[in-house]
Amino acid sequence: MIHSFSTRFLFLIVFVIPLLALTYFQLFIATDRFQSETSIIITKENSSVATFDVSFLGLPSSADDKDAKVISEFITSRDMLKYLDEKLQIRSHYSASRVDWYYRLPNTASFEDFYSYMQNYVAVSYDGEAKILHVSVQAFDENFAKAVLDAIIARSQEFIDKLNERVSNEQTRFFDVKLIESEARMKEAKETLLKFQKDNRLLTTASEGTLIMANIGALEQELSKKRSELDSVGKDLAPTAPRLISLRSDIDALEGQVRLEKERLSGNETSSISDLDSQYGEIQLNLEFVTTMYKSNLAQLEQARIEAARRLKFLIVVAQPSLSDDSQYPNRPYILMTAAVILLVAFFISSLLLTIIREHA
Repeated sequence: MIHSFSTRFLFLIVFVIPLLALTYFQLFIATDRFQSETSIIITKENSSVATFDVSFLGLPSSADDKDAKVISEFITSRDMLKYLDEKLQIRSHYSASRVDWYYRLPNTASFEDFYSYMQNYVAVSYDGEAKILHVSVQAFDENFAKAVLDAIIARSQEFIDKLNERVSNEQTRFFDVKLIESEARMKEAKETLLKFQKDNRLLTTASEGTLIMANIGALEQELSKKRSELDSVGKDLAPTAPRLISLRSDIDALEGQVRLEKERLSGNETSSISDLDSQYGEIQLNLEFVTTMYKSNLAQLEQARIEAARRLKFLIVVAQPSLSDDSQYPNRPYILMTAAVILLVAFFISSLLLTIIREHA
């Protein structure tokens, strides 16, 4: 009789009362939690490049795996939590008075406690075969859960964009600097050439030389005519005849002009065409050199930009954040059934221990 009473009392204390208390809490006190889910993938232009399989070492086996791991760490990071709190005031949502005492975030919780608390409400998992990242958020309001997940996706996209910008800048920074330098040198060389042409009043030394040769040819042709005329009339006129004096004067003038033109062409003066041609050649050669450098740097910059574009990553949302029409948590039937099994096991163990104690009493 006593044994039967003690067994019933033990069953009441160990099984019935805890189960009733848990049932009451789950049905009348526990706050409903809604879950929003999404699926994303991280891809890039040259994602088809093969990589070694090192998954047996516990390491990501491909670049996609590494990218997914980076995004996963970013989503669950403290920086993300700070951003979400600044944007949506999520601390206020999870510490609201309408939330039951068991699941509520204490108002006095530190940031580290807040971060640990949110690990239970923001979950990230990765499907290595499909290369898909699954993200879910639990909240005490279905619209708020979706809003938090939308903010996470938007922030992750900003993170990817910043990574892409950094990659592009690092890839092209060197060639940008070189291109600016070569462009400045090319501009300086052009200005030097223009100044040289302006100071010496010529387009090119080749054209100036051609013009002088043409002048020399015309002068020598005229000189030849004057000499022929002098020879022709010199036989009939006296040496002091005005006609002969005029011809000799014209011949002397023409010979002086020819000597002057020849001096301009190849004389020892600094303004001679040969000297100008040497200076012009150096200036032209320098301009061609810096122009070639500029074209080379421009081509290298374009190639660097192409390589950077191939390394750009893209966040693609496979499934948009869902809006739950019913609470998924707490899973009351599962919790109560599990609790019933555990309490029943606890009852049998307690009953067995009580029987053993009585037998040895």
